[in-house]
Amino acid sequence: MVRHEQLILAPRGITIAAIVFAVFATTAFGQGASRKFYPDDPLLREPAPRPVKQVATREVDDLYDFLDNSFAMPRQESKEIRRGPHPTLDTNTIGDVPDNAWYTNRHYYRKMSIDELKRGPGNSTPPSPNGTWRIVSAKTDGVTPGFVIKDEHDNRYVLKLDPPDYPELSSAADVIGSKAFYALGYNTPENYIVHFRRENLMISDGVTWRDRAGKKHPLTTRMLNEMLKPEPKAAGGTYRGMASRYIAGKLAGPFSYSGTRSDDPNDIVPHEDRRELRGLGVFAAWLNHHDTKSVNSMDTLVDENGVTYLKHYLLDFGDILGSDGVWPKYAWAGHEYTIDMKGSAMQMFTLGLDVPRWARADYPKLKGVGRFDSWSFDPINWKPNYPNPAFLLMDNGDAFWAAKQVAAFTDTEIRALVETGEYSDPRTVNWITKCLIERRDKVAAAWFSRVLPLDKFQVVDGKLTFEDLGQRYGIGKGRAYPVRWASCDHSGRITAITDAAGITVPMLRDHTQYLVATITSAGGDEPTEDPVVVYLRRGQTGLQVVGIERR
Repeated sequence: MVRHEQLILAPRGITIAAIVFAVFATTAFGQGASRKFYPDDPLLREPAPRPVKQVATREVDDLYDFLDNSFAMPRQESKEIRRGPHPTLDTNTIGDVPDNAWYTNRHYYRKMSIDELKRGPGNSTPPSPNGTWRIVSAKTDGVTPGFVIKDEHDNRYVLKLDPPDYPELSSAADVIGSKAFYALGYNTPENYIVHFRRENLMISDGVTWRDRAGKKHPLTTRMLNEMLKPEPKAAGGTYRGMASRYIAGKLAGPFSYSGTRSDDPNDIVPHEDRRELRGLGVFAAWLNHHDTKSVNSMDTLVDENGVTYLKHYLLDFGDILGSDGVWPKYAWAGHEYTIDMKGSAMQMFTLGLDVPRWARADYPKLKGVGRFDSWSFDPINWKPNYPNPAFLLMDNGDAFWAAKQVAAFTDTEIRALVETGEYSDPRTVNWITKCLIERRDKVAAAWFSRVLPLDKFQVVDGKLTFEDLGQRYGIGKGRAYPVRWASCDHSGRITAITDAAGITVPMLRDHTQYLVATITSAGGDEPTEDPVVVYLRRGQTGLQVVGIERR
């Protein structure tokens, strides 16, 4: 974690190495170590951003991004593996991500109500169904037309239509994605299911559209009617679409999943070393967002609380769940990269006799579902369309941080999110809800088994309490959690070893400010030697948890 006075220095966050209390003579950082804890730790929100006066508008070539990450990134991944563990650099002393321009702690940390989950980033400013929508720009790829419109209040939206043969497929996914990723902590646009008539649309002067060859043509009434002709109509003569309200501020182009922006003084942590971007791989796996790439993000220059700074958004969720945007997902999506050397080699070596699990999955014949299931889902080995630099560096700590947030959604809350897609067939709602619940459980079971899944530490009535997140999933059934205590200074250096054991917090000596508890597991079906180390600090209101380390 970094402070403003440290913006040009290496971040100060807590290290990954845990104290092994079997040999208490070993200290956390050794003699003369730098300060480990500061008076305001743990930081729950980053300091106010530095003002940003002007930034260049970045452009990302989708083809170049695909080729670079498909061929250059695997080589970089092997280099990262060879040089050993590479912890994230933007977490606070308890291993969480402070609120910042990228991320805001929401559902897991501050439980959202059903109404809040359904509201997401906002649900009060859809384009009026009875108003005039002025088309200010248009696009068509021959499958699903799209428009930029302004409503009667001059609000601007991207209006997308579903593929004609698969009504509700992408529009529902886009809305559900904006709500789900918002609840998970990201900045997302306001997305709305809309129903409109042809009479709602009016063409502004000078609007053009591009054909498949890239040639511009004036958008005429006749051409607009041709674009809408394949789209199905409801009984009342209305079209269904998805309207995504433009995000606030001056758009500055997509962000990258590696490196930093040189024109943003607040962008000091390489993006591949941000926990919110590494952990996004777990969230993307749960929701099957296989198209997590730079072009589906956006930086925008905003003015908030008197400071102008860059805010970072995730966009375009029309290809999550079973949707590929313009048709159902390919069966391999989420299981293999688009260019998958290993998978191709295996098929060649076995002459195609080794049929992967995803090729044997069964899907319901529901057009709003596309191809989405839980039976073939593998949380550990899930893959986006092509390698993502941040996902490749995700470690067990990053994955646990994300998995605990996925596990926090109840069955009822998941159904509420799915219902925001406004599917007309209740069987579609039931199937997607069922799959997300089962995928949630797989995510939790897979990643909780790789760490000691204890969290939400606090001191209550003189005892160190915590939640065993794995208990719900039968992980480590019958475990006991021995606790050993010591005292340390603000650098993490052990100053004394106590005879105390168990969750009862030992008495602090007059000169002692910090206590450190090492929690291990014993017994159970899956005992582990990897500890969780919890630091407590004496404060005005008693002992407070100031640090958490996971092996």
